[in-house]
Amino acid sequence: MRKYKAVVIDLKGMRRTVALTALTGIAAAGIIYASGRWILPSDGFGNRVIENVSPIVETAADTKKISDKVKSAAELAARLIFGFVPWSGDSVIESSSAVYGAAEEGGFIAVADNKAEPLQSSVGDTANAQRPAVSASDIPEERRAPIKSINAAQKQPNSIGNETSYSIDVNAALAAKPDIDMSKQGPKILITHTHATEAYDPSGAEYYDTAASDRSINTNENVVAAGEAMAEIFRQHGIEAVHDTVLHDEPSFNGSYAHSLATVQEYIKKYPSIQIVFDVHRDSIVYDDKTKAKVVTEINGRSAAQLMFVVGTDEKGLYNPDWRENMTAALHFQKAISERYPTLMRHINLRRERFNGHTTHASMIIETGTGGNSLDEAIYSISLAAECIADYLNTL
Repeated sequence: MRKYKAVVIDLKGMRRTVALTALTGIAAAGIIYASGRWILPSDGFGNRVIENVSPIVETAADTKKISDKVKSAAELAARLIFGFVPWSGDSVIESSSAVYGAAEEGGFIAVADNKAEPLQSSVGDTANAQRPAVSASDIPEERRAPIKSINAAQKQPNSIGNETSYSIDVNAALAAKPDIDMSKQGPKILITHTHATEAYDPSGAEYYDTAASDRSINTNENVVAAGEAMAEIFRQHGIEAVHDTVLHDEPSFNGSYAHSLATVQEYIKKYPSIQIVFDVHRDSIVYDDKTKAKVVTEINGRSAAQLMFVVGTDEKGLYNPDWRENMTAALHFQKAISERYPTLMRHINLRRERFNGHTTHASMIIETGTGGNSLDEAIYSISLAAECIADYLNTL
């Protein structure tokens, strides 16, 4: 006869443990929610992600906005429950949280090899150079909306659209030299795309289909094509540039900034000479009546998409202590471009979000036109801007 061991279950003890765990979890959740600007900051597009977050390091000009006691209490609660602090720079999970988030989104992360070559995308149907043109009659009337050309050029040189509480001394920034060392051996510029699938409308399009996607995984018709044109201009001017073609927002838009951060960090680890990170995007402007705007100007008889630098800060709590260095670099680039092409640039957009601006002292987004612009217009304008930036960098 088989013998069985008796199992004694202490139900009272289990109930006490479950109750204590639940109460601790509720208390911790309240604390974490209250201090959410450190723990679950926004990526700027409504997505709450856990990134490579370290304690805030303040600059002399910035003031503390949330009590350290709240943050300490949140850290204590996290250690009691999890055994570590997920958002702490000293935590084991800190160095891998961005990669973990990207992997959970089903993304693709590659590591550069020994050559200064771009990482390759995990998808790559590059058969067509542009989206095929669609006539208005091909779009059902109920889904047909117009594309409107607008002039969004900055009202005055080196103007800033400031969405933060910080003040910017433009003259002082332009009087200072950007923290860019062009003497280092190796690639100086990294061009990447957090939202690589952002695409454009066909050349000459006057209407668009409101039900159609404005994204594409074809790297010959989305912002990756604009990024490659920019990289080529830098190379022609003797500046080593690496172009990352990974689709960080494919298959999921959520978590794309965490994904691109992991890629940028891999490049900087491989090439410590990188001084500048350009995250090339394209903007989207759609009015209430569904009219889509294209930001456009004419340069040398050709239509060019207008560009906009976007600079992130630490105002939402993400670690970015040196964001003013990024603003200084952006202002110098803006000045160099505007002196040659006065109507090409929109104002510099200063934002509360970080946008991975902590990776170098010259990291910024470039919005290259809008979804209403054509790829030809985007490539032309970013090529003009790259020439101006390259000429400026070669004076440093």
